[in-house]
Amino acid sequence: MKIWTVDAFAREPYTGNPAAVTIVAEFPEDALCRKIAAEMNLSETAFVKPLADGTFHIRWFTPLVEVKLCGHGTLATAHILFQEELVPENNVTFTSLSGPLHVTRESGALILNFPLKKIGGTLPVEAIIEQLDINESVVTAVEGDDNDIILELESSKALRTINLDPKDILKLGCRDLILTAKGDGPYDFISRVFAPCQGIDEDPVTGSAHCKLAHYWQQKLNKDSFVAYQASGRGGEIHITIQQDRVLLKGHAITIMEGKWLV
Repeated sequence: MKIWTVDAFAREPYTGNPAAVTIVAEFPEDALCRKIAAEMNLSETAFVKPLADGTFHIRWFTPLVEVKLCGHGTLATAHILFQEELVPENNVTFTSLSGPLHVTRESGALILNFPLKKIGGTLPVEAIIEQLDINESVVTAVEGDDNDIILELESSKALRTINLDPKDILKLGCRDLILTAKGDGPYDFISRVFAPCQGIDEDPVTGSAHCKLAHYWQQKLNKDSFVAYQASGRGGEIHITIQQDRVLLKGHAITIMEGKWLV
């Protein structure tokens, strides 16, 4: 079984979010998928199976669990399929737990066509601040899709410098804690994403979170296209366009390693 590692949402090696990609004739048992993902110890390991109609079935595993949607894992997988010339054109379609996903190759970049995830109601800010033991000013807290929490901080500086304890995040009972703030420099907004309940203390660049952040900032900025930056230690840039109930996420990817799984 061949396996690759790819830096996704990256223009240079060792930036963006690394994902493992493997192409299988049949999916391994779930328990083995989890063991392989734990062995790779990256935010996501993507397993992709070719289907008879020219599409592919994709699944994503963190070191702990299978997830319903993963942006950087999908971008990394499409990058490998194009690299290995396993798709005839500049388009690839995946079936997934989140429905059909489409990826287009355009001038060296890859464009993910994902579902737009609408935000929910507001949450009590004071309780969240107390639980996280932070002093930074929080503008608002809202529900995200799939039991996520989105916190907007007052400044990009506060977001970039905040330190969170994964144990405190776990006590919130959310799947992902997504921090965001108005952008600096060329960026409309920036973000950071924490998912300790999935075995990811901080995710470097999270495509699926931007399916929610796109809707959040659409409401605040009254616009449909953005340049965003995820301000993790590795960092990554995402270009975003909302089209009705879909969101286009544009980024680049770089193959870092290719090998064979021997057991």
